[in-house]
Amino acid sequence: MPRVIRSTFMSMLMFCEIPSPVALFNSSWKSMAEDYAYRLTKDLRDQSHKPSDERLQNWVLHELQAMLSSHSMTLEDFNIPISTDTSNDNGENPLINEHLAFDTDQQHALATSMLHSLNLEQTNVYSVVINSVLNKMGRAFFLYGHGGTGKTYLYNVITARLRSLGKIVVLVASSGIAATLLPKATTPHSRFKIPLILDATSTCPIKHGTHLADLLRVASLIIWDEALMTHRQAFEAVDRSLCDILNVPLTGHRYKPFGGKTVLFGGDFRQTLSVITDAGREQTIDGSLTRSKLWNTFKVMCLSTNMRITVVQPADQQLMHGYRFPELVLALGDGKLKARSFREDGPADWIQIPQMFLIDPGNDSVQSIADDIYDMFPHNHRDPTYLTSRAIVTPTNATVSTINDYMLQRVPRNSKIYYSSDSLLLSTETADSFDESYPTEFLNTLTFNGVLDHELTLKVFTAVMLLCNLNPGLGLCNGTRIMITTLGDNFIKGNIMGGSYDTDEVILPRIVLNVENSKWPFILRRRQFPVRLCYAMTINKSQGQTLEKVGIYLPEPVFSHGQLYVGVSRVKSARGLRILIQNPAEIPHDYTRNIVFTEAFADIMNT
Repeated sequence: MPRVIRSTFMSMLMFCEIPSPVALFNSSWKSMAEDYAYRLTKDLRDQSHKPSDERLQNWVLHELQAMLSSHSMTLEDFNIPISTDTSNDNGENPLINEHLAFDTDQQHALATSMLHSLNLEQTNVYSVVINSVLNKMGRAFFLYGHGGTGKTYLYNVITARLRSLGKIVVLVASSGIAATLLPKATTPHSRFKIPLILDATSTCPIKHGTHLADLLRVASLIIWDEALMTHRQAFEAVDRSLCDILNVPLTGHRYKPFGGKTVLFGGDFRQTLSVITDAGREQTIDGSLTRSKLWNTFKVMCLSTNMRITVVQPADQQLMHGYRFPELVLALGDGKLKARSFREDGPADWIQIPQMFLIDPGNDSVQSIADDIYDMFPHNHRDPTYLTSRAIVTPTNATVSTINDYMLQRVPRNSKIYYSSDSLLLSTETADSFDESYPTEFLNTLTFNGVLDHELTLKVFTAVMLLCNLNPGLGLCNGTRIMITTLGDNFIKGNIMGGSYDTDEVILPRIVLNVENSKWPFILRRRQFPVRLCYAMTINKSQGQTLEKVGIYLPEPVFSHGQLYVGVSRVKSARGLRILIQNPAEIPHDYTRNIVFTEAFADIMNT
């Protein structure tokens, strides 16, 4: 469809380093204008009338300019001349229009129906936040609730209520998967342009007078889900930027957090915190939001009722030490389960897992957990509902790749291999010497966390996950799951699975990603499709999901705060949880590590 072609063209402009954007536009703009030409002909009720090429081309330019504006970019950045014809330009802000493009009557009906199902805790939070927005109080809230307490549901009720009143709600989620569960949400780095490298004085590069600045200026509420996955300096950078946009001083008695905008952050301190390279326990805690100067400005509100685990089967009532399953999950997250050490000088953080959850590794542990979680896979490998209701989670990317490779073999199709194009980003003075020291064959062997692989093997009807924020406005966020339908030489086509953009068709181009790592004296430039198979994913990547069936694969124990809790808390019931553990001979097969930094949430639990 023309809309998809326009989206793909915009993504190629931003991520593919097209040698001649003007030439590509000239060869494809007519395909991008077909829907507009159809609408004009239909409106005129004259099938013989054909709009002029100039009018159609100007309309496409206007549409592309509006799409790029959401990324604080313009066509001029790519040397594409902007149309001087203003007949298609009504002078409005496309970002603001996008956030107001809701039927207020439908939003009112939605909010009314959802309000009736809120519990008392959720109702109290709803009232306080709505009151702050309607009375322009500009308060900062933090919604603290463990997995399954209905944070996402509550965000949707608040959003529908405010949108029914014609107000703008900006939604972001630090987890890309969580972002797909909120209407018109994206990731904070995409929405606020948060720099990748942060320090104590960082700000977001949002210029006054831009569409994004104007959107943030008129927004009534900002909701930020899974906030604890983000480093505290990112919040401080957003705070400085909002104060700048709203002309609020950063110091003194006139200072207001986030420029006086009402903000609602949410998260669970039992879950994994922001990832800091080579950080220890102290550095990880220091990067948390509670260590920010902003924390004292938040009003903390708690949700404690588990809405995800709605039914506890009689057989699950007494699982361990008298805990029922919902209680067991919380006790695990709080670090309250009985634990022991298997080394004299080691920490006492090994806990015993009830037998009902355990999978026998057998002769092939990967096959054992895959057969258990993806039972009847050959009959359901094309079913999005089946695929999005289950997952295998594990601590490391290497193990994820092993499981995904096994699942790929089970898809009854021919495979297609895509190889990346790797090069070095170097100055002219050092290019020759580095090219000799680091040949292309060596660059192909390099792997980095979160970076596209050199060799990507796919099949039609495989499930993949997007690894970058390609076009959040169309649901293409880091973490979006896609069912592949076409494997071209220069593109991949598929349909989004789940979330607000479920079944939408998308086209993915190869993108260029620059990778800088302190281990190497160069910047690697890798061109590859930004996807990875998603039958298995890292535990950290799974945050924000609610699933029917989860397999936790532990060929090695977890290594960070909250990882085991995140995996266990993804399921709706005890019957949906399966765990496969492989330990050294000296450690019993039903024990695994549960790492909990209790100081990470001690303060908030006493609030």
